[in-house]
Parts: sequence; C-alpha cells; structure tokens
Amino acid sequence: MNVGKEAISGSDVVNEDFGLCTGNPSKTSKWARIKEIIWDGPRPAEEKKLVQRLDLFLMTWATYGYFVRLLDLETLVTNAYVSGMEEDLNIHGNQYNLLTTFFTCGYLVGQVPSQLLLTKFRPSYYLPAVELLWTILTFCFAAVQSTKQVFAIRFLVGMLEKLAKRIAIFYSASYAASMFSGYLQAGIYKGLDGHLGLPGWRWLFIFCGIISLPASIWGVYAIPDSPYTTRARWLPEASKQLYIDRMKKIDRRAPAQLSWGKIRKTFTHWPIYTISLMLIFHCLVTQPLNYFAVWLKSLNKFSVYQINLFPTAGQALGLVTTLAYAWVSDGLGGKRWQVMIVPATSNFVGMVIVASGTSYGATFFGYLINAATWGLWPVLYAWVNEICHDDAEERAIVIGVAQTLGQAFIAWVPVVILNVGKYAPQFKMGFTVMSVLSVGEFTMIFVIKWFVDRVRKRDVAAETANSGGQTGDDAQAITLKK
Repeated sequence: MNVGKEAISGSDVVNEDFGLCTGNPSKTSKWARIKEIIWDGPRPAEEKKLVQRLDLFLMTWATYGYFVRLLDLETLVTNAYVSGMEEDLNIHGNQYNLLTTFFTCGYLVGQVPSQLLLTKFRPSYYLPAVELLWTILTFCFAAVQSTKQVFAIRFLVGMLEKLAKRIAIFYSASYAASMFSGYLQAGIYKGLDGHLGLPGWRWLFIFCGIISLPASIWGVYAIPDSPYTTRARWLPEASKQLYIDRMKKIDRRAPAQLSWGKIRKTFTHWPIYTISLMLIFHCLVTQPLNYFAVWLKSLNKFSVYQINLFPTAGQALGLVTTLAYAWVSDGLGGKRWQVMIVPATSNFVGMVIVASGTSYGATFFGYLINAATWGLWPVLYAWVNEICHDDAEERAIVIGVAQTLGQAFIAWVPVVILNVGKYAPQFKMGFTVMSVLSVGEFTMIFVIKWFVDRVRKRDVAAETANSGGQTGDDAQAITLKK
C-alpha cells in the first residue's frame, strides 16, 4: 500500500522529483501499473534490492509490532470486558469509559518524553526494550484483582503506545488485530474458560503476552535506525550510501534540531490548525465500534462466544476498506480529498442510523459501517505528507500535535456522552452528538482543500512570473509538482 509523497503516481514530473521511477507511466504495462498501486513501482536494480531488504526486516517488525499493539489495546480489553471481566472485577458505571481515558492519559504523558529519549538512544535498542515492557504489562493484566489495578496498567501501557505508532502502510494491521482478538477470545472462552481455575478473559491476556514477545526480540535485529547512523547487519555497506541517497531524493534529510523559529513558523501556518481539527473530529466519530459489544451484551440474546465474534465483521470491513481507499487514492494519481469523501459520508450515515435506533438490524448495520470510516486517516496522512513535503520538521509537528489533540479529546468526550453507566445500551445522546461531529469532519475536507488550492494557485503564479511565462503543459507540470 503506497501512501505518502513517496508513492504518488500519475505524472513524469512527480516521479522524477521524488526519486522514484522515471518514464511516462502511460507507457508501462497494465500489470506494472497494478503492481505500482498495490505495493511498489519500477526501480533501479540496486534500489529494488534495498527496498526489498527494508520490507523484509523493517516492515515485518513494524507491521507485527502494530498488530500486537492494537491486539493489546482497546479491542482486547473490550473482549475481556464482555467475557467476564466486568463481573469478576465489579466494573460499573463509567469505569468502562475510564479504561480508555487512563490509556489515553498515559499516551499523552509519555508522548514527548518518548520522542526525547529516541533522540538519545538508538531506536534498535530503545524500541525493543519498550516492546518487552509492553509484553510484561500484558501478562500483568491476567493477574489484576481490582479495577484500580486495571487503570494503573492501562496508564502505563498508554505511555508505551506512542512508540508503536506506525504510518499508514501498515495501518490496516489494526483491523487484523481487532479481528484476531475477537476470534481468540471466542476460542479461549469456549475451550479454556475455567481451566486451572482461571476465567477465559485472564487466559486471553496470557496468550496475547506470549504473542507479543517475539516483536521485541525481532526488533533488536530488524530495526535499522536512521539511514545516517544505521549499523544493521543485514544492510551491506554499499547499500547504506544508497539508503542515504534515496532519502535525499525524497527530501528526507538527516534529523535536525527544532528551533524556536521553526516552531513559530509552524504555529503561524494553516496546516497545524486545519489538520488538528480534522483529526479531532475523526478520532471522536470512529469510537462507536468500541461500544458495539456492549450493546450486543445488553440484548441478552447472544452467548459470550457470539458477542466476541460478531464485531469482527466490522473489523474485516475496516481492513478491506482501508486498503481500498489507499489503493484507489494512489491509483488515481494522488486523489486525496475525493477519496476521503467516501468514509466521511459513510460515517454520517452510520451515526444517524445508530442514533435513531429504529430496529435491531438497522443498529447492527450502523455499528458495522462505522468501521468502514476508519480508513480516512491513512489517506489524510498521505495528504499531510504532500502538503508539508518541503518541511520535515513542520510535517512532524503537525502530525504529532494533531494526533495528541485527537487523543486528548478521546480521553474525556466519550466519558461525557457515551457513559456506559448512564446511557448504555442505546447512547442516543452520544451518537446524536457524533452525527453532528461527522458533519464537521466532512466539512473539514473542503476547508483543507480550499487552503491547498489557494497555495497551489499562488505557487503556480509565482513560478510563471519568475520564468517569464510558461506554456500550458509547463504550468500543469508545476501544478503536479506542487
């Protein structure tokens, strides 16, 4: 799944500017175009070997790591909650919502220190160490005896989660993790509930801890660090310079320290505000599926096995649609806002259906379709990379601030409008509010587009004036390049 500036296709100018394939894409075979959309385009032989090594080592570790994080994150706790943890630990009122709140608070507290530590220690040492701590905490979940202990561990896990954040190329692993968690809990509850005196939900955390362990071991060897400091044994010396050259071609220079001037520039530029508002809306309106199992349990018509199994249909839909949005967006030459309209519209439709609660079938469908909206973020991420393509520090600040604000709102808004103790199982007020927020998400697509179009027109006019006049083809090329 090619996303971001490196993956833009559809013009000779863009490909040359980003150091990818050369030659007119229209002259390549249809199969070559399909391969370029799905994974990778044509490259020089040496660069292809380098990318294959990166895929084999770095991407396997990163994707598996992200799979593990999402497996241990919200879905695992939700599956455990509806499989006996609620009764065993006497979780009541809004304590279910606080499970997410404490995790998010840990995420926010740990975010900045984590980034600072990454500048002091090699990622190939630091990240596996954090993965090992994550595994230990997952095992600890199996031994908790009170809700307070769950809150404490969720806070600590949240502090570690920032280091597991991955870019959109493996974003779909979250849905695979959520599906697997449902299947795993359903199978464990059916086969191991009560084994050795432990309820099924405790066995779930034990098995997930075992699954998490290989990620920390593999990471020590697989993580290459920065191209400028790498000591990866699997990367030949000749490839290291190619690694650096390739990064330079796509404007990925060596890391530089932030200055106050750069920070001021970023916070007086429009992307940080529009992207942040967009992501706040997106984070909030993609919460409903976390309450799907709670609603199913309240109906008192399904077994624990079924309650864990049914939501996996939504995860499967999220997996397929996320890949589809990215592939279509890149396949159409970087159509970002056009593709984002689809999940944004689906979100509004799903929210209205769930809020109305007209029937069991309609509500079931409304919850499921919410999963088809999560794939908006990878496309937005690619758009942010293109908008801030010439400023790596601004890009990092924008994405970091937007994600932090999105998580900050998740920490308290669901507690207020989706309080399980007060509003379950219908959550009419909460989903009505989210219907309005989904309109805000849809609107922000066009707000961002307006700013992008304004900058593009200004830059094209400046290029034309500086060059003393351009032909129509030249102007079009400049537009694509911007």
